[in-house]
Amino acid sequence: MKTRVITAIFIIACVIPPLLFGGPLMHALVAFIIIAGGVELLALQENKSVKWPFLVKPLAIISVFCLTYLSYEKLLFPLLGIVILLFLSITIFTDHFHIKDGFLCIGYIAFFTAIARSFLNIYTSNSMYVWYIIIATYACDTGAYFCGRFFGKHKMNPRISPKKTWEGALGGWMLGSVISIVFAYFLIESLSLGQFILASLVLTITGQIGDLAFSAIKRSFKIKDFSDLLPGHGGVLDRVDSLVFNFICFNFILVVLTL
Repeated sequence: MKTRVITAIFIIACVIPPLLFGGPLMHALVAFIIIAGGVELLALQENKSVKWPFLVKPLAIISVFCLTYLSYEKLLFPLLGIVILLFLSITIFTDHFHIKDGFLCIGYIAFFTAIARSFLNIYTSNSMYVWYIIIATYACDTGAYFCGRFFGKHKMNPRISPKKTWEGALGGWMLGSVISIVFAYFLIESLSLGQFILASLVLTITGQIGDLAFSAIKRSFKIKDFSDLLPGHGGVLDRVDSLVFNFICFNFILVVLTL
């Protein structure tokens, strides 16, 4: 527990300054998530005893950066298409890269590009939105944990996560919704209260789905954590599973509401 608390304090200390001050610090945080998440996700290769060609992982990570910071929007999907074709073609030229590894790289590139672009769009629209999403996500996690611990009886999905219960999910949904709505009501004026109520009700569901989705990935690949980068917490992906789902979902909500 001591190690977990110390690591949590370290994580908070590293995350708060970029969100407060933005600029290079914020882009450094985005870069860290892209790189660390890439290393963790790409480690789930088809055959771990086979070493990929050296340039594959750096090329996948660089692709995410290029697609994320591409300023000419019309090139985004054509360039993504070329990247997809590239990683599907690598297996033709080497026996050390399975076609399933190609789809793994494509999945990483598409997913993390969506995460990074969603975060940047949200942050540049209003940096307070980021705090709102964080509060909705982790208040929901906290409510789900304590309600599940004290009142949980009905298992939600034992196949994926044996400890999660419907009572916990309901408690997390209620607590996360209430706290995030109150936060938005007093501190954010750019959207109406009704719009924030809708967003909060959605994010406290999608965040829990994200948690379960990443649990399904780990169970499928028979791993406990994505890495041991954060002592007591596992890897970066273990800590941001719900959050990255909510960044993508809120970005969609934000775009739709501002059409």
